[in-house]
Amino acid sequence: MDMNVRVTMKEINSVEIQHNTLSNLVLNKLMDWIMDGKLHMGEKLNTEELANQFNVSRMPIREALNNLEKIGLAESIPYVGTRLVSLTKEDVRQIYIARRAIEPIVASYACEKITDEQIAELETINETYKQMIRKEDISAKSVYMQNRYYHFFIYKISGLDRLCTIIESLWDNLSFFKLIYGQTYIINRESCEKMIQEHDSYLEALKKRDGELLSNLLSDNLDYRSKHIPYENSAYFVSNDK
Repeated sequence: MDMNVRVTMKEINSVEIQHNTLSNLVLNKLMDWIMDGKLHMGEKLNTEELANQFNVSRMPIREALNNLEKIGLAESIPYVGTRLVSLTKEDVRQIYIARRAIEPIVASYACEKITDEQIAELETINETYKQMIRKEDISAKSVYMQNRYYHFFIYKISGLDRLCTIIESLWDNLSFFKLIYGQTYIINRESCEKMIQEHDSYLEALKKRDGELLSNLLSDNLDYRSKHIPYENSAYFVSNDK
């Protein structure tokens, strides 16, 4: 390196921002491809091929794939590389059963601790969710992320950090299914309104500081989802014969 060339902090920050922007663009595009059906469960993701497709270096591709792993959409397999996760219908059912066992308890603890200020903030988050889901041109990805934000805003208030980490892991495991499912789900206006009603009912329970009510609402909704998993066809689920 030429010692007479001075690299400023502004230039370093600019490079970092560029890398972050590129990796986020790649991540968003990969998520779009998942929802559009261009990428399928279990499909291998080749870093070099993706770099050529996006016309970028391997670094933002690697960062995007790492982030894809963090949100539960991909997994790194030794001697194989990165591939998208595979879920059977039974996998999804068991994840919902586990969520039902933990989330109502955490929510009831949050109900005891939540402040008026936090309720006001949650109302704002919920209002944003309603606006998103009622738009004509709805993004399943945005709705999924906002729904996740809403739920974890509540759970974090409980202070049960270890349980929150377990819940996050369960949500991550379910991400692929939720993105695919959500793309079709949000087209149905009745389904959208049902989701809004669920969010509103949680908020009302929190305002009343009624932990038992909130726990029962969550338990019932998660139990329903575990018993009514959509999409029987193989386009969305891999075979139960692993």
